[in-house]
Amino acid sequence: MVPTLFGYALIATSAVLLASHWNAWREAGGLPESQRVRRAFLRLQVQRRTVASALIGVVGAAITLVDRVPVNPVAMTTYLFGLLLGGVVILLIALADSRATRRHRDREHLDLVVSELRKATDAQGESRT
Repeated sequence: MVPTLFGYALIATSAVLLASHWNAWREAGGLPESQRVRRAFLRLQVQRRTVASALIGVVGAAITLVDRVPVNPVAMTTYLFGLLLGGVVILLIALADSRATRRHRDREHLDLVVSELRKATDAQGESRT
């Protein structure tokens, strides 16, 4: 009973996450053309997160089917290995998404610093003339 409820909770969580990703993608579609780099980043981010969220739902669905797995060592081992593999793939996607997000934010911060330095050097050059 408890594994089934946990599986259904994962399926519901997956549905909520998928809906939030699709909303984020719709909002990103409204970004101006001048922010095409940001839109490309958001597209890839939504793709990664959609795959991970869908996989959470698949793992949840598999958990609800635990009562239908034959009670023999090979079947149970295969079932548990599949759940473990799904969890590892979700974790790897999450790590890749975290790294990509951190790199994107670092790049945005660096662009901001460069633009501020250019403003400062331009203002300094204008004050000398």
